[in-house]
Amino acid sequence: MKTIEYPPPPEKLSDQRWWKAIGFLGPGIIIASVSIGNGETVFASRGGAIFGYSILWCFFLGIFLKGAQIYASARYMLLSGEHPMQSWTMLPGPRGWFPLGLLFITVICLPFLLASLSLSVGSLIAWILNADGDPDFIVRSWSTLLILVAVAFSWRQGYKRLERTQALVVALLLVSILVAAIACQPNILGLIKGLFVPTIPTYKDWIHEHYPNIASTSAWIEIVSYIGIIGGGLPAYIGYFSFLREKRWGIFQRESIYHHSTSEGYTEIDTSDSNLINGRTWLRAIKIDVAGSFIAVFIFSAAFMVLGSVILHEGYQIPDGLNLLSHQESFLTNLHPSLLVLYRIGIFTAIGGTLFATFDVWTKSVYEGLIPFRKKVQIIDSNRLKRIIIITTSTMGICIIWVGRYWTPLENPISLVRIPAMLGGTLGCGAWCLGVAWADRRNLPDQLKMNAPLFWGLIISGTILLTFGAIGMYMRFFG
Repeated sequence: MKTIEYPPPPEKLSDQRWWKAIGFLGPGIIIASVSIGNGETVFASRGGAIFGYSILWCFFLGIFLKGAQIYASARYMLLSGEHPMQSWTMLPGPRGWFPLGLLFITVICLPFLLASLSLSVGSLIAWILNADGDPDFIVRSWSTLLILVAVAFSWRQGYKRLERTQALVVALLLVSILVAAIACQPNILGLIKGLFVPTIPTYKDWIHEHYPNIASTSAWIEIVSYIGIIGGGLPAYIGYFSFLREKRWGIFQRESIYHHSTSEGYTEIDTSDSNLINGRTWLRAIKIDVAGSFIAVFIFSAAFMVLGSVILHEGYQIPDGLNLLSHQESFLTNLHPSLLVLYRIGIFTAIGGTLFATFDVWTKSVYEGLIPFRKKVQIIDSNRLKRIIIITTSTMGICIIWVGRYWTPLENPISLVRIPAMLGGTLGCGAWCLGVAWADRRNLPDQLKMNAPLFWGLIISGTILLTFGAIGMYMRFFG
């Protein structure tokens, strides 16, 4: 069998001046934009409002662990040509039990994420319009309409348009929120302590008095929710690698889908010096993409957390229930009242971009989850799959929205998003890290295996995410 060879990389990647490769920032921006919905705009500011600066370490930890996960996974895929889920069909035990389990977790998460996201924006619309009638009914009606609009816009949306749109959205939001965060003059020492001194914070007396429902919830659940939701989780990450195929980086210039893993071993990779250099040079593309997108997510999260700490925490206000985005208007109106319009447009643009990107990313995720189980001659119709995903997730999401009107565990976006945060954002991601470490050691030659710091960092990342997820699930159901 012919050995695997990597095509020569473009000059921009070979150039030692890293900024020349900034054009390779692309697929990661989509993941960043998808996560800024309930993640940064709601949970980051909510964390700052509840705990102040002391929670910053939590956001950094989650983004760092997931950054290691995505880089190691993208590294494996770019060098091997196969999605990590393909390699996991060779794990001991029933064929495909591990990737099927992760795909099952992903499918469970999708309608809850959609319902949570649309409820957040629906509540903002209802608050702005201040219409007469039953507030709960109005919010859920707007949320339902938003999903239907997202379905209409997403039905034929393509990747190239999506990437350009999300890059613009992320850039505009970063600028406006950063200006507001700097203008509020945060406590620098408090920020440093909150970043480098991990603590399990406690609820202040005013929270017990004014928000007893929050105070009755273990702080561990809040912390695990932050780690799980900030930066995204399995529903976005599985699909990220499908976007890598479409970029035609490295080995994917020649073919999109490979099946190198077998029960006997792995297709041999050419270990000549020239081929190894080509492979390692192509890795710079994913370093730029992953680093750029996760740095953007951290800056965005930190800015919202700072604003939540300075403005909401000190003002005894917490985004909660169906009122999750209105408090944050003060982030910009404190600078000038006229910026109210900028905030509302920015939030609608961010959440709208997230909603419209969501269906495409989820389709990629399910597509990648199905590839390991298809026959080599079988073709998966991605357009048909996308429509199935849109119809099923939107239908279930709308059902969840209206069930929440009568059933407390599903009544608001916070309670809804904790399910995918714990399942897909911590437990699923932790298991994923350990799976990538296994694939790397089994399938790649010694010259291309992860170095010791990255390998053990990945093992530690997986262990920490699994531990936090297990603690959160225990506290959620038994604590």
